[in-house]
Amino acid sequence: MKTPSPNTLIVFAWLVDRYVPAGKLRMSGRLAEFWYGDHFLQNGYALNPIRLPLTRDVFTAEGLQGDLGVLGDALPDSWGRYLIKRQYNQSLSDLQILTLDASQQRMGGLFFSSELDDTPVFDAHNQEWMIQFSHWLNDNSKDFPERMEYGSSAGGAKPKCLAQIDGQEWIAKFQPGNEPLNKPAIERGTLELAKACGISVPENRLINLPDNKQALLIKRFDRAKMKPLHYMSGQTLCGVLFNDAGQVINDTRSYLVLADTLSKISADPQTDRVDLFRRIVFNILVNNHDDHVKNHGVIRSLNGQWRLSPAFDLVAGEGGSRDLAMTIGPEGNKATLDNLLQSLDSFGLTRLEAINEITTMVTSIQNWKQLFEKSGVTINTINEIAWAIQESIDVSGL
Repeated sequence: MKTPSPNTLIVFAWLVDRYVPAGKLRMSGRLAEFWYGDHFLQNGYALNPIRLPLTRDVFTAEGLQGDLGVLGDALPDSWGRYLIKRQYNQSLSDLQILTLDASQQRMGGLFFSSELDDTPVFDAHNQEWMIQFSHWLNDNSKDFPERMEYGSSAGGAKPKCLAQIDGQEWIAKFQPGNEPLNKPAIERGTLELAKACGISVPENRLINLPDNKQALLIKRFDRAKMKPLHYMSGQTLCGVLFNDAGQVINDTRSYLVLADTLSKISADPQTDRVDLFRRIVFNILVNNHDDHVKNHGVIRSLNGQWRLSPAFDLVAGEGGSRDLAMTIGPEGNKATLDNLLQSLDSFGLTRLEAINEITTMVTSIQNWKQLFEKSGVTINTINEIAWAIQESIDVSGL
């Protein structure tokens, strides 16, 4: 299968009720350049208020990162790249990959094309397609599902697709046949526990599939009234940079950097920073160490305000490590409350306020087993992950 090789693409952004040209993206090797169009300069908004202000400047970066990270957020992560590798027998550039998805299903509110008059199509999957996809996951000898999207989810390495069910748009996450535990059920239980702890999470539900598997449906938080909302990942907000080999060259993967960026971009920075603090405490207590920078983000609402997105990709008991994926204090990513409590200025909290937040959350997780069982997690699975939940942690000495 051949694909075009453009070196310049038009970047479209959702504005009011349609996609409009926002600017142009040009790449030559690793060098990337972006500039806004005249009409968007007069009527649009900054795609990244900090790094891409609405000016006539030409913004440059080594790849779609740094100042151009918000454009790189539209690229697929591990799962999407795996699908591309299976379907195409050639190496594709970032610009080619950006044009593969011609639907409105991409995460956020951007669309890419080499044609000025191009428009994305609304081509959402239905529940029958989801079933076909689940069958393919567990038997790769079956035909590759048609109309597969590559860069349309919130990222990550686990299998997922997008679907429209009951008039709503959802992210569907599946359980591969080689996984012994029902991860969709565990994730639903973790999301519901986070909600009980006062953390904002998307609406979600489990559905049964004909192959004795389950899928987790997560209502898309980058949509409002069926309209796309512009999105930026934590990787972009933290300004993480990679070299050609994919190695991090400036390790800014830090909750402290993320909190500082929220203080500059959020319409309610104090609320969002406290919510971020709660998420760190929660991740420590349930051992969710898949809290990397791509599993955080901000959403631009229809009224133009930026806010921290709901928490997503929360899975209790992932692996055996007690470390987090991002720095939380002077001891780096060491997942202890003591480490976190040394960084309270970043979250705008006094020590007393922070300890009150922690105490409330520790109380909230006491009934986690009942909540997980109610969420569809079996007793055997609950017992398998029980080691990870610090329900008896002593906070009296904090």
